[in-house]
Parts: sequence; C-alpha cells; structure tokens
Amino acid sequence: MKAVAIVTNSLSGGGAERAMNLLADELGKTPELSVLLIPINAGPRDLVEPGCEISEINRVWNGGLWDSLNAFFRFQFVIFKFKPKFLLLNCDLPEFYSAFAVWSAKCVIVEHTTRPWAGRKSFGNLIRLILRVRGAICVRVSDRIDVSPHFKNAEVIPNIIEPKIFVSFSNQRDDSHSQGKLLYIGRVSREKRPDLFIELARTTGIEAVIIGDGRLRLSLERDSKDILNLKFLGQQLNPWEIASKRDLLVLTSDYEGDGLVALEAISMGIPVVLRKTSDLLKIGFPQRSYFEDIPALATRLATSNFMEFELAGSERRQILKGRNPGEVSRLWLNLLLSLK
Repeated sequence: MKAVAIVTNSLSGGGAERAMNLLADELGKTPELSVLLIPINAGPRDLVEPGCEISEINRVWNGGLWDSLNAFFRFQFVIFKFKPKFLLLNCDLPEFYSAFAVWSAKCVIVEHTTRPWAGRKSFGNLIRLILRVRGAICVRVSDRIDVSPHFKNAEVIPNIIEPKIFVSFSNQRDDSHSQGKLLYIGRVSREKRPDLFIELARTTGIEAVIIGDGRLRLSLERDSKDILNLKFLGQQLNPWEIASKRDLLVLTSDYEGDGLVALEAISMGIPVVLRKTSDLLKIGFPQRSYFEDIPALATRLATSNFMEFELAGSERRQILKGRNPGEVSRLWLNLLLSLK
C-alpha cells in the first residue's frame, strides 16, 4: 500500500479545493493507497466530507510571521510522521511548504490555473525549480494549461464534477418564477472582472447577486450601493443552494483555469453565459453561450429569457466527458502506481 498526502490551501474556498477533496475521497476508497488530506489554512469544512484521514495545519490567514512559521513546522511534523510516498500539491502555499519538506517524497504539482503564482512569479519560479530538482512532476487539469518552462509533457487528468454533493445540500431550489437572477460566483478579484458583472446589473435592472469574497469586495459594494437590484452575499459554503435552474451564471473573467464554476453549473442544469475571451473559448461551450461585451449581452437579455443559454443534453455531456469520480480516480491511481 502506497501512502499519498494531498496538500491543499484549505478545506473550502473554491472549486480547486473542492475538486481535491473529491479526489481525496475517491482515492481513499482504493485498497492500493493510504490517503491523508492536509489543508494548510484554517477554515470551515467543505460540502465534501472526504472518507480519508484529515490532518489540519490550521494556519491563520494573515496571522503573521510567527503563525506561518509554526504552521510550517507543524506541516513538517505531519509529513515526517505519515511518511508519504507521494505529495499531491494544489496551489502555491502547498508547493512552498513541500519544496522544503524534511521527508523525501515524490511531489506531484496539480496545476489548476493558467497563471500560477500570480503576482509572485519570480518567487514561484524559484520554488518550482527547487521542486523540479527534487524530482517533482506536474499534472494539468486541462490541456489548455501551459506549465512550461518548468515541466514538459505534463499529463492531463481532469477535475471531478459531482453535482450530487450540491443537490443533497440544496433545499431552496425554487424554479417556479418565469425569470431568475444573474449569478456571479467566485473570488471578487481583478482577474474575475466583477466590474463587468456590476455593469450588467446596472444596465439591465435584473436581480443580480455576487457570491464570493476578495480584495475588491468592500470597495465595489460601497461604490454600487445605488444599484438596488444587486446584492453582495459574501462567501457561501454551498453557493448553489441560492441558485435556481432559471438563473443565469455569468462568467466575466479575463481567464480561468478549468472553469469549474461553469462546469458545476451546467452539471445541475443551470444556464451559463461566458465572456468571449481566447481563454474562455477554450472551455468548449457552444458559440451561443458567449458574449462580446456587456451592452451586447444586455440587449440579448432584454429580448429573450435565460433559457436560450441552456445546453442540450448532448452538449452538456460532451463538455463534462471524463469527469465522473470513477474515471478520474482511475487515471490518478494508474499514474501513482506507475511512478517510482
């Protein structure tokens, strides 16, 4: 039996964390592996309750240097005690901690974004150089993610999409109204372009909600108090319990890694419209699901309901192909058993 430690930023916080929780749960069911999930930052539990062992480091976000040092040494102790054969690393902080791990394990970077180490690229390059010297490899969750120059020929294993976890926690799915609301779900940060969503709410007058938190939230909320149809709901453990199948998810980002929020939405039959950028086009939605700019989208919404963005069953299945828990866990199991 091979020991695998899956290291994440936290148990909750976004699609990447949830995807890794799902992976930990699936791999924990296999008799060939012993799985430990290690979330570094303190936080609430996700909708996914992994069946594997969990060892929380409980680093406090913005807790200062002393707290970060304590968390680093707690992480080292957990790794040394568990003695994993493999470390699966999701995001910058797990990479940083594992680059200096006292226990020698095969590191596998799980790349979720097209812009890793955003804002700290030079430091990130150094960390990845150290990991590569230590024999690390990289797995991409999408073939449109470029991990060069650090890693070449990185294997692609998609994220798990499991709509059952949302449906089981959702008890407010009112689909009776003729037109729903506009949804923004994700970090309220510059690259996600919440300003475009706010412009859409102001232009159309349609009920709109922003679900998520981030550095821009307070300033945007303050500056848009005059938009009475817009609400900021903050971070939600299960954002989909606020949603209805008659709502419309609007993806305004400059770029996305795997576009998990859009994939989760269509898996539950919630319509999605995406900004027409070169990055978002690669997610593979049909052309009618994209918009050029906010005025053009506002015009479309004024002359039709949200259902024009709903996907046919065959379109949805094509986009979600290969993402069920069994298929994804088999790919990971085969990879881990093949590594020395």
